[in-house]
Amino acid sequence: MKVKKYEAKTEQEAIEKVKDDLGKEALILNIKKINPKGIFKLFRQPTVEVLAALDGQLNKTNDFKQQESNFNNIVEETIRNISNGSKQSEKTIVDEQKETIKGLESKLDHLEGLLTKVMERVSTENQIQASYTNETCRKYNSTILQLFYDNLIKNEVMPELAETILKDLDEMDEETKNDVNNLIAIVYNRIMEIMGNPTQIEMDNKKPKIVFFVGPTGVGKTTTIAKITAHFSLNEKKKVGLITADTYRIAAVEQLKTYAEILNVPVEVIYSSDELLETLEKIKDVDIVFIDTAGRSHKNAQQFQELDNLLSLVDEKQIFLVLSATTKYKDMLNILNQYSSISDYDIIFTKADETTSLGTILNVRYLTQKSLSYITFGQDVPDDIELISPKKMTKALLGSMDE
Repeated sequence: MKVKKYEAKTEQEAIEKVKDDLGKEALILNIKKINPKGIFKLFRQPTVEVLAALDGQLNKTNDFKQQESNFNNIVEETIRNISNGSKQSEKTIVDEQKETIKGLESKLDHLEGLLTKVMERVSTENQIQASYTNETCRKYNSTILQLFYDNLIKNEVMPELAETILKDLDEMDEETKNDVNNLIAIVYNRIMEIMGNPTQIEMDNKKPKIVFFVGPTGVGKTTTIAKITAHFSLNEKKKVGLITADTYRIAAVEQLKTYAEILNVPVEVIYSSDELLETLEKIKDVDIVFIDTAGRSHKNAQQFQELDNLLSLVDEKQIFLVLSATTKYKDMLNILNQYSSISDYDIIFTKADETTSLGTILNVRYLTQKSLSYITFGQDVPDDIELISPKKMTKALLGSMDE
């Protein structure tokens, strides 16, 4: 089956392109509106994209990567409908290959049919096995489950977690394993369950609310604090106070002072934990206090003792462990181990724009069972930060990046 995309100003023009290229027997698999992006989007008109196919025997030399690409298209479409709460037909289209299907009403049935045909036409088991020689090893009898596993591993989800997500699915009967939409829904919901509900900063009756930011060096704590400060000061109209205990880096102190001046919020510098309570008393009239702590190297035990002393001075507090989405798996394990002395914290991830693999976020959530919170994806203050969306994360982990 030859599958191609066509883009034009109108739906009719796009379909005409399909007919001119593939002929009248072409199948219309999907029609969607494409909104312009980028800085010139206000000056550009939306276009229409048509996904069309021409049935025919697949080239026997096609390797498994082509099947994987087609599979990812199906996952993306099906997840979109799951997350929108829509119900898809489970009917597998077999007899409609030679008919021209028009409009959106039939596109989901054809996508299911396309996947079924793709899976039936994978040439031989040896070809499939060969495609994994230099990548992930084959672990599942079901080709569909193997593709799920590969997507997770490529997103740097740790193997034991990927296996947990797919647990027992390979043991289902063949008919159930070939119900693609059902498998997608199961995997999607399992990842969503692991992600949990994100936690954000909630104001309470106690004033001021005290929030600590801890984490290793170089993850962007100070910039993250500036973004959150801007949100509460400008959007929530709250009185914010800043305290920095990061006197190891003069640049960090000056950076926070600059943000404080721009946002017109008070900022205090403390050089030891002994100064914290006195400093909090000085700014007790604010609604919320954000405390920037020094970045700790996970190899320096003394620095962690200083941090524990600082945190112990305040009974009612919220703590955020700030981590980088770019951190390597083994380094992340060491960091989590070093911060394990802190019993209650939520997690902020930074630098999501600097990686194409977001499995680290799911790994940390699974290993710590701590709530995820905010995620940052750039240096702009007050922008480039939002509450983590479990739906977006799950789509990304399954290879669906349509949002």
